[in-house]
Amino acid sequence: MKVLLCGGGNAIHVLTAYVGSLPDTELCILSLFPGEAQRLKDAIPEQGVKCMNDLGDDVYGKPDKVTDNPEEIGSPDIVIFAIPSFTHELY
Repeated sequence: MKVLLCGGGNAIHVLTAYVGSLPDTELCILSLFPGEAQRLKDAIPEQGVKCMNDLGDDVYGKPDKVTDNPEEIGSPDIVIFAIPSFTHELY
């Protein structure tokens, strides 16, 4: 399954950990806010994004691609927009 996460804020960080940890899932992040895609790429640790879970085990996930270019995405099966209202026009 190919999942596209749109945005770069807190919700994207949590979704990256959970969706990125799923087997047989290709995860792409698209951030159109200026400079944000590169900041995300630079900030993701080698082991992936960690989401601390008070109810169970912590979860680590890593995107397969982080980009600001929609043409690099292809055809996702699922698209999740997790963006604030002031960025709606970008997408």
